[in-house]
Amino acid sequence: MTDKTGREAEHVEKSPAGVVDPTDAAAPAENRAPAGARGRIVKASPPAPVPEKRPTPAEKDTTVPPEEDKSALTGRNAETESSNQDVIRATGTMAIATLLSRITGFLRQMLIGATLGATVGTAFSSANQIPNLVTEIVLGAVLTSLVVPVLVRAEKEDTDRGETFVRRLFTLAFSILGIVTIASVVLAPFLTRMMLPEDSKANAVQATSLAFLLLPQILFYGLFALFQAVLNTKNIFGPGAWAPVVNNIISISVLLAYRFLPGQLDPHEPTPVADPHVMLLGLGTTTAVMVQCLILLPYLKKAGINLRPKWGLDARIKQFGGMALAIITYVAISQLGYVITSRVAAYADAGAPLVYQNAWLMLQVPYGVIGVTLLTAIMPRLSRNAADGDVDAVVHDLTLGSKLTFIALIPIVIFMSGFGVPIARALFQYGAYGAESAEQLGLTISFSAFTLIPYALVLLHLRVFYAREEAWTPTFIIAGITLTKIVLTLLAPLMTTNPDRVVILLGTANGFGFVSGAVIGGFLLKRKLGSLGGKAVTQTVLWASGAGLVGLIVSWVLYWGVNFLLPENLPSIVSLLKVVVLGVVFLIATGLVLSKSSLPEVQNLARALQRVPGMSRFITVDSSKAIELEEPDVPEIRPVFTQDSFNATLVPPPMSAGIVRGPRLVPGAPVSDGRFRLLQDHGAVTGAQFWQAREQSTGRLVALTFVDTNSLAPIAPSTPGIAARRSAEISRNTRRLAELELDTVADNIQILSYRTGCLVVADWFEGTSLKQVAEADNLDPHSVARATAPLFADAAAAHDAGLTLGVEHRDRFRVSTDGVVKVAFPAVLDGTSATTDREALSSALELLVESTEPSPKKLRDISEDANLPADEAAQRVEDAHYALDSADEDSREEKMEELQEAQALTLAGIAQRLHDFAPEEPEDAPEALPVKAEQEPAQEDDPAQEPGFGGRGYSGSGVIVIGIFATIFVVAMAALTTWIMSLLSDVEASNPVSETINGTTDIPDTPPVRLQPSSAVTVPDDKDNAALIDGKTATTWSTTEEDTGVLVTLDNPTHLAVMPVVQSNSTGAKYAVYGVNQETFNPENPQAGSLHQLARGKFKSGKEDIELEETNEQFDALLLMITELPKSDKATIADIELVGQP
Repeated sequence: MTDKTGREAEHVEKSPAGVVDPTDAAAPAENRAPAGARGRIVKASPPAPVPEKRPTPAEKDTTVPPEEDKSALTGRNAETESSNQDVIRATGTMAIATLLSRITGFLRQMLIGATLGATVGTAFSSANQIPNLVTEIVLGAVLTSLVVPVLVRAEKEDTDRGETFVRRLFTLAFSILGIVTIASVVLAPFLTRMMLPEDSKANAVQATSLAFLLLPQILFYGLFALFQAVLNTKNIFGPGAWAPVVNNIISISVLLAYRFLPGQLDPHEPTPVADPHVMLLGLGTTTAVMVQCLILLPYLKKAGINLRPKWGLDARIKQFGGMALAIITYVAISQLGYVITSRVAAYADAGAPLVYQNAWLMLQVPYGVIGVTLLTAIMPRLSRNAADGDVDAVVHDLTLGSKLTFIALIPIVIFMSGFGVPIARALFQYGAYGAESAEQLGLTISFSAFTLIPYALVLLHLRVFYAREEAWTPTFIIAGITLTKIVLTLLAPLMTTNPDRVVILLGTANGFGFVSGAVIGGFLLKRKLGSLGGKAVTQTVLWASGAGLVGLIVSWVLYWGVNFLLPENLPSIVSLLKVVVLGVVFLIATGLVLSKSSLPEVQNLARALQRVPGMSRFITVDSSKAIELEEPDVPEIRPVFTQDSFNATLVPPPMSAGIVRGPRLVPGAPVSDGRFRLLQDHGAVTGAQFWQAREQSTGRLVALTFVDTNSLAPIAPSTPGIAARRSAEISRNTRRLAELELDTVADNIQILSYRTGCLVVADWFEGTSLKQVAEADNLDPHSVARATAPLFADAAAAHDAGLTLGVEHRDRFRVSTDGVVKVAFPAVLDGTSATTDREALSSALELLVESTEPSPKKLRDISEDANLPADEAAQRVEDAHYALDSADEDSREEKMEELQEAQALTLAGIAQRLHDFAPEEPEDAPEALPVKAEQEPAQEDDPAQEPGFGGRGYSGSGVIVIGIFATIFVVAMAALTTWIMSLLSDVEASNPVSETINGTTDIPDTPPVRLQPSSAVTVPDDKDNAALIDGKTATTWSTTEEDTGVLVTLDNPTHLAVMPVVQSNSTGAKYAVYGVNQETFNPENPQAGSLHQLARGKFKSGKEDIELEETNEQFDALLLMITELPKSDKATIADIELVGQP
C-alpha cells in the first residue's frame, strides 16, 4: 500500500518495467469498462470542471484561493515547509547562537592558557584535539559530505520519511563510534605520543593521563553530528546551534573550578590519571561534550525520530565507496600535516603547540565573522552554476568571490600583521599565560596572518570541484597544501637558532601551504575554465592593500603616541582597550579610503559591517551600487552558523563551504543543449525530477521529466553499462505507453537521451497540481469522481496492453482545466508495475476524497476499495470465477453477483463506479468555486549559456604534470620562505630567524658529542660542586640571589653547541650562558658584562636543552648565571651537561 502522498510501501515487490504483475486486479479475467485509444471513455460523462469548493452563503460567487498548505491531513507524512517568517526566525536564532558560541569559545580558549599556563595548556589542548581528529576521520567528514545528502533524499522519498534509514544509520554509527572510542582509550599512549613525542619538551605523560579521560568524547562528538544532521532534515536548526554554547559554558566552569582546587599541575612532572586536577579537567570537559550531545535527545523525541536499533546497511550508502575513500584520504592527509606540525612544535618549545593552536583560531575569527558572511551568499550560486556546467557563470562567481574575499580580508591581514603582538597581549596575557608566551603568540599571528587570503581562495576552489562531483581533485589540492606545509615545517628548526621562534615559522609554513593550494587550484580551474578574470580582481587588490596600509600607518602613529605617554607594564585590560581603539581608528581610516574607490564590493562590505551592533548609525550603504547576491536559504547557511571554530580541528574540512551541492537543475537554466529553459520545479521521485520548461525556438510550454539512471543519489554513479541498460529500458517502456495515446497521459511524448539517463518531453497542460487541489477542504464529491474516473480507466487499459502508467507519486499528477486528473510527467521508470500504479491512483483518490465536504459514504467506500491490495483484488476475481464455473443453476445467479462485486474492485470496476456515482453534472448545481490554473513563473530573458564545463579532463600524464608542478612549487616556497626570513634578520626582537644564521663560521663539520666536564664551581663564592656534573639529579645546587651561577669547565677548548640543564621548581627563572676562558676568568669577580654571551632565556621545562650561539671562538668553560629568580625566589639546578664539537 501507499501512504496518502502516493509513496510506495516497502513491502511491495516491484516488477520490471513493462511487465504486468500477475496478481494485479487488472488481469484478463476482469470485467472492465471498454478500453482502447482516445474516445473510449463513456460519452455520457463529459469532461467536468476542475474539482471545486462548494460555495458557502458567505462566500458565494467569490473566488477563494487556498490559504494555507493543509496537506497535513496526511499526518506525519505531510511535507514540511518553512514560511518566510520561519526562515527569518531560524536565521536570527542561529546567528545569535553562533555569536555566543564564538564568544564563549574564545573565552574558553583564553582560559586554557590563563589557568593552565603554556606547558600544561599544551598537554591539555593536544589531548583534547585527539577526539576531534579521530571523530573527523572515522565519521565526521563522511557524515557531513556523503550521508547527509542521502539522509535528505530518504526523508523526502522513502515511505516512512527516512525512519528506517535513520535507525540503520544510528545503529551503524553508534557501533562504529563505540568500537573506535574503546580502541582509542586503549591506545591513548600511542595517540598522545603521536602528537607530543615522549622525548620532546612537552609533557607527554601528563597529556596521556588527560587523554584517557578525554577520548570518550569521540562517541558523543560523532552522535552529536548525526543527531544534528537528522534534526536539520526536519528544519530544526536551533538546538544544534545552541548546544556548543552549553558545551563552552560547562568547559569554562571546569577551568574556573580548577583555579579554586588546592594545588596545581606541575608543568614538568608526570601526573597520573588519578590526580584530582587531571580528573577535573578530563571528566569535566568530557561531560561538556556529553551534555552537548544529549541536549538534542528531547528535540529528536519531539520530532518523532525513532532511534531504536536496526541492523543493516542501506543500499544507497553502499554506493558511496569511492567518494568516501576520497573524503577519508583528504582528511587523513590534512591530519598528517597537523600531526607533523605538532611534533616539530613540541620538540622546539613546551608551549609551542598551544601557541600554534591559538594563532590558527585567532585567524578563524575574522574569517568566520566577515569572510564567511560575505561569501555565504555567493557560495550556493557558485555551486549550482558549477553543477550545471555554466562556465561563464562559474568564472563570474569566482571573480565576485575573489573580490569579496580581498576587499574584506586584505585590510584585516594588514592590521593583524602590524598589531599581532598587541592583539595577543590584550587577549591572552592573563594569569599563568605570561608576557613571553603572549609575545610568541603575537609574532606567530603577525607572520601567519596572510594565510587568510589563500585559505579563503582554496575554499572557493573546493566548492567548484565538489559541485562538479570531482571528489579526488580536492584531495590532490590538499595533498599539495600538506606537502608544502610538511617540507617547510621540517625546515623550520633549521632556519633559526632560537627554539622560541620555531612556532612562528610553523605558522608561516601553514600559510605558504595554502598559497600552494590556491595556486594549484587556480591552475586546475584554468585548465577547465580558461581565464579566471584575474585582471578584474587587480583593482580590488590594489585598493584594499592601499587602504589597509593607510589605516596601518595612522594606527601606528596613534600606537606610538599612546605608548610614549603611558607607562610600561600596564594591566592587560589596558592593552585590550588600546587594541579596541586602534581597531576603530584603523577601520575609520581604511573605510574613508575605500569610500573613494567606487568599487561595488565596498558596499557589500559596508552592508556586512552594518550588522555589527551600533555600526549602522555610522555606515551608510548605497544598495544600488552593491553587487547583487541572492539570499541563501536556511540549509545553505546552516553550516556557517553551526560551525564551532574553537572546538573544531585545525585542518580544513573536506568542504567548509558545504559539499552538499545545490540541485543541478535550477530555474532559468538551459538544458538539452539550450533547446529548453527551465521555469519551475514540480517535484521529484527517486531517479526522476519534474520541471515545467519553455522550448526556446517555439516558445511552447513543455513538461520535462529528467530521468537519472545513475543511482538513487547523483553523486554515487552506477557503472556506465548498467546505467545505459536502465536508460534504454525506460525509454522503450515510455515510448510504448505514448503509443497508446491515452486521454489522461500528456500528449506528444518524446524521449531524448542525455548522459546516463533520458529526458522525457511532453506537452504542458494548464491546470493545478494535485497537492494544491487537495489542500482545499471543501471539494465537491461529484467533481472528484468525474476527475479521477478517466485516470482509473486508462490505467486499466494500459495494463490490458501489458504496460503500466509508471506512476508512483502524487507529483506526477495535475488536474487539467477541464477537470480531469492526468499524468503530467510521464516516464515508466525501472521498478514500476501494475501494483505501484494501483497504489498511486488509490492514494490520489483518497487524498481528494478526504478534502470533500460532505464526503458521501458511497464515495468513501469506492476510495476504500481502491486501497485494496492488488493481489487481494485479483484473488477475489479469480475465486469468484471459480465459484461461478462450479455453481449449479440454483446458485449461479448468486455467484454472478459475487463475480460482479469482485470485478467492481478492479481498476476498471473502480472507474465504472466513479462514473456511476457522478454520471453528469447536475443542472441545478450551485456555481462552483473554480481552482485557477497556476500562473507561469516570471523569468528574465537571460542570455543563452553554452552547456558543458570546459573541454579538457585529466589524463594520466596530466596528473603527473600536476604532481611535478606541485613539487616544484614546494621547493620554490621553501626558498622564498628562507629568503624572506633572512631579509628580516636585522631585527632580532621580532625576527623568527636568528641573525647568526647568515654569518660565516669555521665550525668543524663533525657531529656534536657529549663532553665530559672536568669540574663545576659556584660563582661568585668559588666553591666546588662536582655533584652538578655527576649525571645524577638527586644532588642539587640552589640559590636565592640573582647574578649567581655555576662555572662548568673542560680540559681543552672546544666549539660548544648545547648545554643540557636539569632544574627543579625553577620554571620562570631567567638565565644567561657565557663562554669563558679559564686562564683569564676570576670566579669571585665574574664581570659577566665583559664575557661572550652565548644564550639567554627562561626555564620552561624540567630539562632544558639550551642551544648556544654558533661562533668561531672556542671555550674551555661555560658560565650559567641566574639573572632573575622565579616566583618562589629560589632557583635549583640538579644537573648540567655539555655538548660540543671537540
